[in-house]
This record gives sequence, C-alpha cells and structure tokens, in this order.
Amino acid sequence: MARRQLLLALPLAGMLALCAPGLAWAAFTVQVSAALGVGTYQIPAPASAAGTLVCTTSQGQRGASIVFSSVASVSRATGYRATLTPPVGSPLQSDVGATGTFQIPMAITAGKGKYTFSVVAKVGSWVGAPLQQTITC
Repeated sequence: MARRQLLLALPLAGMLALCAPGLAWAAFTVQVSAALGVGTYQIPAPASAAGTLVCTTSQGQRGASIVFSSVASVSRATGYRATLTPPVGSPLQSDVGATGTFQIPMAITAGKGKYTFSVVAKVGSWVGAPLQQTITC
C-alpha cells in the first residue's frame, strides 16, 4: 500500500514541479486595463464687460476707479473675478456670480502710472483667460 502511494505521489510531485513556475509566471504577467477618457476645456475670456474706467485725483493723489456692472456670459462659467491692478501695490479683487447684473465700484489711489482692469470667467476654482483694459493716469 505504501508503495502504491509512492507511485502516485511521484508523478504528482513531478507535475507540480514542472507546472509551478508556469503558474507563477502567469500570475505576474496578467494585465488588467480600463478605458479612460480625458477631455480638456479651456475657459475663454469674456467677450465684453460693461463698466467705466477713469482716472481719479483725491487730495492731489492720482489713481483709477471703475464701476463694473456686467460681463458677457461664458459657457460653463460659475462666476467671474474682476481685478483692478495699480502700477505699484496690491490689486483689488471682487468675485461675482454667473448671472444677473451688479454694481462693483473699485478704486485705487496709488499714484501716477498704468492701471489695469481685468475680468476672468471662473469654472469652480479654475479661472480662464482675462479680458483686460488699461488706463494711464
């Protein structure tokens, strides 16, 4: 009986020795892939913005002021950001919603130089290309 078990065990051991490396190799060469589609959206600049950008003088100090009231809609925009940047110093920023009209007065007195007003469309936390206007005061 022991001899019969030995006769059965030897061929099984031989098959296992021959097949085990092939099974291990197969286990490490299987690849699984999934389809993934990626798209991009470039946020365009607004086509136009309504407002009045003027030079100001307050107590002999030059500056610029804008009353910004509307912006042309941009597809997918969730809002807009208006920025008035002086020649020196920190810019003023104001965020507005995506619909309706609004009145946003912005004024900076930072002296003589070039002031830039820009408005960008926002899609979530991303911002698009700016629509800019400059004035030298």
